[in-house]
Amino acid sequence: MSTGLYIYGIAPGALPAEGLGPGLGGGEVTALQAAGFTALVGAAPPAPIEATRRFMLAHTAVLERAMRATDILPMRFGTVAPDEAALHRCLAAHAPAFREALGGIAGHVELGVKAQWHEGLIWREIVEGDAELRALRDRLKTRPAQETYYERIELGRRVEAALARRREADGAAIAATLAPLAEREMELRSVEEDMILSRAFLVRREAESQFDAGMEALAQRFGERVTFKYVGPVPPYNFVTLRADWLSEAA
Repeated sequence: MSTGLYIYGIAPGALPAEGLGPGLGGGEVTALQAAGFTALVGAAPPAPIEATRRFMLAHTAVLERAMRATDILPMRFGTVAPDEAALHRCLAAHAPAFREALGGIAGHVELGVKAQWHEGLIWREIVEGDAELRALRDRLKTRPAQETYYERIELGRRVEAALARRREADGAAIAATLAPLAEREMELRSVEEDMILSRAFLVRREAESQFDAGMEALAQRFGERVTFKYVGPVPPYNFVTLRADWLSEAA
């Protein structure tokens, strides 16, 4: 049973629904035109909408198909309007904000880059490259753990400090290559200790090939030391902030 109107994204002007493919749960995606925009919508699944891999991939696929034809403001996964009338009121009431947001990403796509040292390699590099750390490590190998508690803490502290310096240096080198090819960039949260950089870049469509070349140059420069994960082009999720509560205000 449908519990509202699920919203995938907002596009400028008129946009036909053909070619958008299926949405969440295989449901139909339609193009709802109002206030000079096109909202890509479909019947919402029963609430609460679970953030399953299948649903999230379907949400993203609709937006990626739409962005082949136009700029698209991606809505946060799970955004639902009570009904069509509420969505019309929302688009009309906040038209200036939507136009401003669309202007900020017009002609751009988002490219995501993650750079990560090969597992364990950076630790070996740091210790093997520092004679004092190497000597301390070697001394600890031959002594009981209970006798070397504080020395082991000191070794870990010094390695962590060296790791932070190396992350800053390698991250700066990567950013120095990619940042000039993008209009904006956004640091993304990362909790992996081997991660050097996790960043989103807002890139003009015509500059995608230059960005690709920059990524290739980095892969050659860092060789087997670093693994790069390069994602995109995708809608500019990280460069758009739209308040979902506007919908409830317009209801």
